[in-house]
Amino acid sequence: MRSAIRFLGKTAFCLLAVAPWGCSEERNPAGGGGSGNTDYTNNGPGVCADTTRPANDDFCHDTCVGEPSCGKRPIDSCCVMIGAPGKAKAETEKYLKRTTDTAEYADPSGAPPNLKCFDPEGYPPKPATSSKKVKLTGHLRPFANGGCSEYDLVNTEGPSWCAAGSNCPSATAHGGVMIEVYTVKRTGDPATDGALDQLIGSPVEANDKMPLVQTPVKDSCIDEVRFDRQYEYPDVPMNTELVIKTYGPGWSPLYTYNIYVGEGDPDYDASAGTYTYKIRALAEDDFGTIPTVAIGSTITGGNGVIGGEVHDCDNVRLQYARVDVSENRKALEYFNDSEDDPLPAVNRVDIGTGRTALYAAFDIKGGGAEGNYSRVAGTGLIPDGDKPKLVSLGYFDVRVFPDSVTSVTLRGLRPFQLK
Repeated sequence: MRSAIRFLGKTAFCLLAVAPWGCSEERNPAGGGGSGNTDYTNNGPGVCADTTRPANDDFCHDTCVGEPSCGKRPIDSCCVMIGAPGKAKAETEKYLKRTTDTAEYADPSGAPPNLKCFDPEGYPPKPATSSKKVKLTGHLRPFANGGCSEYDLVNTEGPSWCAAGSNCPSATAHGGVMIEVYTVKRTGDPATDGALDQLIGSPVEANDKMPLVQTPVKDSCIDEVRFDRQYEYPDVPMNTELVIKTYGPGWSPLYTYNIYVGEGDPDYDASAGTYTYKIRALAEDDFGTIPTVAIGSTITGGNGVIGGEVHDCDNVRLQYARVDVSENRKALEYFNDSEDDPLPAVNRVDIGTGRTALYAAFDIKGGGAEGNYSRVAGTGLIPDGDKPKLVSLGYFDVRVFPDSVTSVTLRGLRPFQLK
């Protein structure tokens, strides 16, 4: 396992050089202050004073849940106020760009971002009415920390196969990751919208009978190999919005939103009746140390984090996107370029997403069992003749649970978001 000391050492310059807020957007007015910008091709003023709407936001502008939270950030993207994109000094970092060279969600051809699903003629079809079910299958893997031992993800409490004197996992090792899949409540009421609804089937616990999958890594494990596990979760409904929850001894609760199995998804295999998806687990070490790097402290007790990636309509990672959340947060940070060992990158606060397209909003008020409502939205610039075009990258309504992370990847307009 990677220690907290090793983790902090890689970015300790941020904490030592400045006060705790020195790494956050709020400390840098250029990151989001000022009035709306008329130098973009846009869709007019936003709902808050001195804000500007993206040019392609007709799909979402009347979908606010509750009252928008107005502040200093100048872009109104789907009722979320976001910092202005295009602030990088380098011209090549002003416009949205697909990632070309990561192991996942990349486009080696370097084609322009596909944003057609945000235009009326490109809206996805509404969800089909279907009683089909699939088996979720794929790798269970840590977000960053963990997986360096083949026993990290599984229950190591007195395993029957661990004989005295053999190479047994330690009693303090991570283990017993639980997987649960839920449907989602959509009520339009901030008190309940996005909350977990029905548990699908029975929870699945990672165990030593699950096949090991060895994945080469460069940054996170000493032996440069991570041990994932092959999981199966049966009888998951198709054409239904879902949330996947992982948790367990040594693993903080992680709620992954924007899960949807449709017939047209390339990861759906109709002949096998399976849908392939990599499920993440979040080590407790990371829940403590990543916020410490980003905001100079751990998460306030009872609060949570929203994080994820920004993709286009083809589910390809996007660089130089700006993101934010509707609820108060202490800071929003973008991450470095490492897929294996992602860390907040303080030099990206005005630039937006990097190679991994990762973002995180820290220390957001959590709710009780139902969680606390928040919307996530994104924006960016694309070339458009004489001046840039300001575009929306979609939105998603989620819940923030106490002492947990809510993960949501923006990946275009989703079928279940259509009115």
